Amino acid sequence: MSPLEAIARWLDDQDLDTQLEVAAFATFLLFGERAVLTLGTPDQLETLQRWLTEPKLDSRAAAGRALTFRVVFEYFAEGRIANDGWKQTEELLIKTLKQAERDGRFAAARKAQRKLQLLPARKENWFRVAKSWNGLAATYLTRQALIGAPARCDLRGISSGECPPLVPTAAAKTGMPSA
Repeated sequence: MSPLEAIARWLDDQDLDTQLEVAAFATFLLFGERAVLTLGTPDQLETLQRWLTEPKLDSRAAAGRALTFRVVFEYFAEGRIANDGWKQTEELLIKTLKQAERDGRFAAARKAQRKLQLLPARKENWFRVAKSWNGLAATYLTRQALIGAPARCDLRGISSGECPPLVPTAAAKTGMPSA
């Protein structure tokens, strides 16, 4: 399974609320869609899933997408684990709740209140999500998996000349040592 396929499968294995949260943040950063700090929309999730599963990508483009998603997701998850992201979410929900109560939109107020009540459970869920992600990253998102290099191409192998460099240099193309 390719790194991109592993990410798509991992995302599908998450509960719907987690999928929607990830989709909202990822589509905001990847495609400039509106920022939603609580839950995304099914359209955002579908957009992200299409991006992760686009057929016939060359291996370099697929590795780039896998690496891009890894950076985006880990930035988002770090905020969830460190509580920074939850603080913003809580502030947004409180603002939404107050505005809905002020405007007499009782259904919206109840929804915001319910989301506030569910925050502790969502926080706990994110520790499980992070653990699951770390397992994926340690197996499918390693340097070797992303570039498709044989296992002998670890960091020590790069300096030995047995493996191509991550970023090709003029010296690597000509076979001449670099200065």
